[in-house]
Amino acid sequence: MTRSFILAAALIAVALSACTDNMAPPCPSVRVDSTTAKLTKFKDGPGRDAADVAYQAEVVAYEGECVFSDEGVEVRMDLDFSVATGPAVTAGRESIFYFVAVPQLFPKAEGKQIFQFRADLPAAPGARERTRENNLRIFIPLQKNEPAASYDVYVGLQLTNEQLEYNRSQSP
Repeated sequence: MTRSFILAAALIAVALSACTDNMAPPCPSVRVDSTTAKLTKFKDGPGRDAADVAYQAEVVAYEGECVFSDEGVEVRMDLDFSVATGPAVTAGRESIFYFVAVPQLFPKAEGKQIFQFRADLPAAPGARERTRENNLRIFIPLQKNEPAASYDVYVGLQLTNEQLEYNRSQSP
């Protein structure tokens, strides 16, 4: 009985090790920081209440995957943004900037990359547009046996200091 138990345990161990060899290692965590997930653009001038809002943009979703190589991991993402016009909207095409950052790589250029998308703002307050940015690729070099899951990837809207302070003041 002991011999068959040892044989069964050995077979289970071999089977489990075969399963783990086929499993992909964990990807880096992708996070949308709440303080940079939303942008409120006010019309020019001193007013900063609801009547002065030209538009609001927001990171609303992302999908992604990672692809491993001998040199590291490539994080591939699709990001969804929502843009809503406010009472002070001026119709036209607006450039909205966002970033993808890997703090562990900062201050190297790969530590933070800035991208833009264009939104067509209609003259009608309350209009909402959803935009998808496809196939963003961020490469993270890895040392031998270094886990990709030890890296964090942050996504957010590129804000001015004033916009960042506004967001912080709106948090409960």
